[in-house]
Amino acid sequence: MGSDLNVIIATDCGSTTTKAILIEKKDGQYRQTFRGEAPTTVEAPFEDVTRGVLNAIQEVEELSGRKILDGDRIITPAEGDVGVDTYISTSSAGGGLQMMVGGVVQAMTGESAQRCALGAGAIVMDTLAAND
Repeated sequence: MGSDLNVIIATDCGSTTTKAILIEKKDGQYRQTFRGEAPTTVEAPFEDVTRGVLNAIQEVEELSGRKILDGDRIITPAEGDVGVDTYISTSSAGGGLQMMVGGVVQAMTGESAQRCALGAGAIVMDTLAAND
């Protein structure tokens, strides 16, 4: 799979600003080619960081001329000037972002999802499971 990663979109959700960068493999080396940003939308009226992520990616689309989004969905895999091969995201928000996690079984995948989120610095608000 490593050789198939030629176009990567990466985002970082900060406390106030969400950044998006486009990383492209050029001449065998990865390069950051474009960068966009938008206000983080964790507060009202949106209360959903996804909107800020999409806005930052839209700025990268405008700067690069690459179509990355189909509505609210990231297009994968990359074909020509459309889509990306993978999407990665981080959070640099101070104090962590509030998050809900889910699993199939509370005592197994629910707890694993919670440990994963906590390990990434999130504030887990609730854990949902099919056997709740």
